[in-house]
This record gives sequence, C-alpha cells and structure tokens, in this order.
Amino acid sequence: MALKAYNDVILVSPADDRESILALLQDIYATDPTAEFSFLNVYKELPITSSATIFEIKKSSVEFNTNSTQFFTIGEAREVLIQSNLLSTSVIGKVRELDSRRLQVTLGDFSYAVVHSEKRNSVRVRLKLPMQVQLAFDGKLVGGVIRDISLGGVCVTTMLGEVTEQSGEMELRIKLMEAGTGTQLESVIPTRLIRIVENGPHAECAMVFSHTSQSERQMSGFIFQRQVEIIKELKAKA
Repeated sequence: MALKAYNDVILVSPADDRESILALLQDIYATDPTAEFSFLNVYKELPITSSATIFEIKKSSVEFNTNSTQFFTIGEAREVLIQSNLLSTSVIGKVRELDSRRLQVTLGDFSYAVVHSEKRNSVRVRLKLPMQVQLAFDGKLVGGVIRDISLGGVCVTTMLGEVTEQSGEMELRIKLMEAGTGTQLESVIPTRLIRIVENGPHAECAMVFSHTSQSERQMSGFIFQRQVEIIKELKAKA
C-alpha cells in the first residue's frame, strides 16, 4: 500500500494540457536554453532526483539531458515528474525515446501532476524481502508481514479479523539488523492503528509510530542502511 508519489490531473482536456505544457517548455527554452529542471522518480519507494536540461524540442516532444542514475529510473518507470520554479505546477512526461549513449530521454504526452510525496512525514523504503513482524495488543500477539517501512509508520498485512478498528494502541515487534555490527535486535515500537483496508482474506493495517528514543534510533539506522543498499543497487544497474 505504498503511496504513489504523484498522479496526473486534467485541467482542460488531455490534448489542451499537452499543448499548453509543450508551449511553456518551448518558451522557457527560447528564453534560457540552459534552464535547469528537477526530475523525480521513485525507485523501491526511494525518491530519486536530479537536475536536467533541455537538449532539443521537436514537434510534440522534448529531449532532455540527464545522468545515468536518473536515466535508469526513467527507463524503469517509463515516465518522470518534472519540476521547476519556471513552471507553475509539476508536470509528467512520458518516455518516447531513450538514448543510453548520450544519456538523453525524449519525453512527450505531457500532463499536469499533483504531487503526494511531500505528505509523507519520512522517506519510505522497500525491503529486500517481505519481513515477518508481530503486533501486540489486548494481551495477544498477531503475526503480520511488511514490505516497506518509514521512520513514521508502516503498513502491516495480516489475516482479516485478527486486528480490529478498536485496537488503536498497540506495539509493533520487529527484528532489525543493527548497523555496523550485523546483530539482529528485536525492536518494540509503540504504534497507533489509523486505518484498515480489506484485501481479500487479508487486512492492510496502516499504522503510525509513537517512538521511544531507543526505537527511533534503531529504526533510523535500519532505514539509512537500506537507503544505502538501494542507492548502491541503482548505481550498479545504471
């Protein structure tokens, strides 16, 4: 249940929006050919950003220069979020062509975007493999699985009926690898259930953490280490 970083939005019509965005990019390029734009993609829940410049504008597409890391993530997503203080709002560009030799991407089919990533209170990272956790509440333990996590909260998948809306306050028990030592420690995090969504025989339980100083320190180290792993993986592929 990872939150998508952005979604497209229609202001007039898809065709009119495409034309207005392309015209705006043409005006920016004509005024300042070296103007920088910010590209954003999400790779395994980690935002990947870089600057980009326009190389050439064609009839209905725009060719941008970017770097190897962003080039790879754009190729994976087949689109990119474009932001700039020269644009009144964020826009999405869909991939038309990829030139790996020159690290250039040709984008078209532009649309306006509403960005959600700033609503997260912390960066979310995807785990290498789903992780088993336990929820402790009302004197019982309920098993669950998580696939991504942030310093601020997590979504736990468990069997439907095991957790109810009334079980607002609980503890998440999770085994984290301690950075630098390789030692696996159980972290107990005070947690508040904020939403349950039924998904077939399972329940997706969205939770926010009410950290102790110890659990916050342990979780911060775990997330930082996972971010490092994702960046290394991304650079190796780029």
